[in-house]
Amino acid sequence: MIGGHIDSWDVGDGSTDDGGGCMMAIEAAALLKELGLVPRRTIRVVLFTNEENGLRGGKAYHAAHGKEKHVAAIEADTGSGAPRGFGISGTPEEVAAVQRFAPLFEGLGASVLEAGGGGADISPLTKDGVLSLGLHPDASAYFDLHHSPADTFDKIDPDHLERNAAAMALMAFVLAER
Repeated sequence: MIGGHIDSWDVGDGSTDDGGGCMMAIEAAALLKELGLVPRRTIRVVLFTNEENGLRGGKAYHAAHGKEKHVAAIEADTGSGAPRGFGISGTPEEVAAVQRFAPLFEGLGASVLEAGGGGADISPLTKDGVLSLGLHPDASAYFDLHHSPADTFDKIDPDHLERNAAAMALMAFVLAER
């Protein structure tokens, strides 16, 4: 499962929190389809809602689909800066297994695969023991925009968005093939 959330604020259009994450997940699926890559397992795209006000989208998804088998969940919710890598929450063995794929992400600038990650929307799945990953773009300017009038579409760098989507697609494919 890959996703982001629609949770914009009245003061800005929510492009970095988290319209960019939603677009990354949609584009990741489109990339896999365009390339004709069909993994062994289904990759589901989920656009959550209401993360900031009670996590209602994540909880509703969990209520509807939490008993289904999830190999992994990936969430994008740290803006749309240049890709850096992923944070991983799972057993030490699962984290080490994912870290072995780091060289695949070097060309995208997303090869930092570190323990500790996930996201608020996928946290109910994480609590159930599902391997959870958070896409980690460069967030050095994220809080300059976060929940402010400056959180607008013109702040999104298309190259960063595309490379983050590619990193998400690659990680989703690799995990769906395990």
